[in-house]
Amino acid sequence: MFIIDRFAYTNNFAEVNPYFKVIFSISLILASIINSNIYFFAASIIGVTILTVAGARIPLKTYAKMLSVPFLYLLIGVVTIVFSFGFNEVNATSNFVYIKSFDFFNLYVGIVKGSVYKGIIVTLRALSAISSMYFFILTTPINQQINVMKKIKLPVVFIELYVLTYRFIALFIEEAVMIHTAQKMKFGYNNYKNSMNSLALLARALFVRIMIRYKDMESVLEIKHFDGNFYVE
Repeated sequence: MFIIDRFAYTNNFAEVNPYFKVIFSISLILASIINSNIYFFAASIIGVTILTVAGARIPLKTYAKMLSVPFLYLLIGVVTIVFSFGFNEVNATSNFVYIKSFDFFNLYVGIVKGSVYKGIIVTLRALSAISSMYFFILTTPINQQINVMKKIKLPVVFIELYVLTYRFIALFIEEAVMIHTAQKMKFGYNNYKNSMNSLALLARALFVRIMIRYKDMESVLEIKHFDGNFYVE
């Protein structure tokens, strides 16, 4: 079973009213988008984390690993906000006020006044929204999610795409972990050269495996006379 599914079905909040979880999560996400208060972001992140880990009993180590993935991508984006790059002749005509700047031949790197605060706001806003989303997907089984989407009359096409996308993400991760584990057992990552070769082989094998799994799932759906609706109780 996909690890998110396992937690969604076995956590302490699995039987809590899904409408409450939807309203709670979406409200926090919207509040994170329209808000710019650092204290609100900090309280939201800490509060939701405590609720997810201590309340729903999601392992802290697993939760931290899940947060680390978007955080790395977020960090790369925030660097472009905090630091300003360019050529010296362009910098000479700009009106930027730098806290600190460095020159390298004809290039410059500087921290613009106010950019650090913007970077902190963007980081906290994103983490607040992500932690709220994680609370929802880790505490709400997929069948409850589908029921909620049907009750609020979302289009059938949207629900179908949502479920199939969710399933394919699970298949992708499952296949990637299996291939990666097999490669590690054969010392495929014991040095840089082997690591690069193994990553290339993993990408190729993953594409083939996903296409095979897709064909298998398509056949199963056809056998079951799939009509675009997911019937859940």
